[in-house]
Amino acid sequence: MKYDSENFWICGEEKLSTSEVFESIKDYVEKGGTIFVGTDSMLKHDHCKFASVIAIHSNNMKIANYFYKKKTLPAVPYKTLQNKIFEEVDCSIEIAKECAIMFPNAKIEVHVDVGKTKLSKTRIYVEALKGWVTGMGYLFKIKPQSWASYIADWHSK
Repeated sequence: MKYDSENFWICGEEKLSTSEVFESIKDYVEKGGTIFVGTDSMLKHDHCKFASVIAIHSNNMKIANYFYKKKTLPAVPYKTLQNKIFEEVDCSIEIAKECAIMFPNAKIEVHVDVGKTKLSKTRIYVEALKGWVTGMGYLFKIKPQSWASYIADWHSK
């Protein structure tokens, strides 16, 4: 997606800068809350729309919220499933890196839109993506536990 940290995040009707998102989740993170990051995309005939999410959720803290951003790019580079999936993960890792810089002690989970079932066309990428994400120092979640990527899916249409 060629992640653009200057692009605004959206929360409800509000547009926020990355620093404003971080300010709004600061108390949650300082109390030990996990940051969840996910990206999904939708390929159309002439473009591919990517959506990324920073989410927070804790039953104990009685909090749930998310922030998303979208970007539309030409379809050609993403017509192969591998390119599209790896671009989604690259974007999520870039966001996770920004989170880690701001919150060096935060627990960060990267939620990836791949699965291991026999029906999943993405199953062949799971181990490579797991190595990439965990090698960067983040927790790795796939379907059906990758709920942040499901939220991104809502916004990639």
